[in-house]
Amino acid sequence: MSVRRPSLALAFLAVAAAAQNPSDPPKEPAKASSWRESIDKGRDQVADRFFGLRPTAFGDVLAAPDDLGRRKWDWGTFELDLSGEFHDVVDAAVAVVTNRDGTKISAGFLDFHPFGGTISPRGRLWVEKGFHVQVGRFDVPFGNDWQFFASKDSASISRPLTTDGIMDGGYNDVGLRVLGNDGTVNFNTFILRGLGEGRLAGGRLGITPLGNPFSLKDVREPKSMEFGFSYLYGTGTDRRKQETAWAVDAEGRLGSWYLRAEYLLRRREPDAFQEGSTRRGWHLTQELALADLPAPAILFLRYERMSQSPPEAQPGREQDVRAVAGAAVTLLGILQLKAEWQHILEATAATRDAANYSRNAWLAQLVVVF
Repeated sequence: MSVRRPSLALAFLAVAAAAQNPSDPPKEPAKASSWRESIDKGRDQVADRFFGLRPTAFGDVLAAPDDLGRRKWDWGTFELDLSGEFHDVVDAAVAVVTNRDGTKISAGFLDFHPFGGTISPRGRLWVEKGFHVQVGRFDVPFGNDWQFFASKDSASISRPLTTDGIMDGGYNDVGLRVLGNDGTVNFNTFILRGLGEGRLAGGRLGITPLGNPFSLKDVREPKSMEFGFSYLYGTGTDRRKQETAWAVDAEGRLGSWYLRAEYLLRRREPDAFQEGSTRRGWHLTQELALADLPAPAILFLRYERMSQSPPEAQPGREQDVRAVAGAAVTLLGILQLKAEWQHILEATAATRDAANYSRNAWLAQLVVVF
């Protein structure tokens, strides 16, 4: 505990320092590749013919060790995103995902906005100042990693332990969401179907003191500076508290250098079927954009910790500690080639007993963005 708290404090102070005098973002290439231009032109033609319906898609393949430690290429995910405008103040969006487990709608909602801009099914859902009311299924904003769930939106292949270990891979649910942004303060509140048979409510409040917090989804420029606080409260069928979670997050940019951090704590109450537990963890992620190369690239480094303890155990007695480094290169405007190295510094007994456990692992991924 004495090491984690000072380290986390330094991480958040670094975010603030990085954003005090943000310089201009890396310049975009003067001319996009002909592949990218052709795809974008075709998308515009579809929108003109089909009432503003705008399709986007991506697919990926992954090389990772299997349960026997052998490196194996395997199909990952194919996702088709559709968004369209039905009225001046009513939009709709849907994301259909296909993988080895089958095909499902991972996001799909109606969006009512008395003022504001367009939306996307995944990642950043708004692009300017506005107020939105959404009904349907969506990725739940909690911390700041939720906006990088899709492989095309992230430089890394793996998600942080805060997402994979604490939030069970990321939270996606059905319900009602109200969100807004005035350029300095943004909020996101939701009431969801919840885990099991209960209900869940919560939200996130973000502060961006140095400018507009939202950028166009296909530009992927990080925010100059943002601090956020998230909270959720879940109940069971008897309306009694089932679990609570909270998170603090921050991100900042200084030229081509980007820093992101978050701390999460999730506590589950004991019930007749299982004992209670507390999971906590944090990560610090740094990225360096090399936009002036013939093939634009991003280098990244992530350090992360996570622990889980039952009520009677001392917190922090056993934890997972991992360092992750890698790079992502964009080719022809439509291909993303990624490589990632994972090194486990500390591991819990459950992690060591996993079939594919390895202290050092190499991953590779190819993403095609249409």
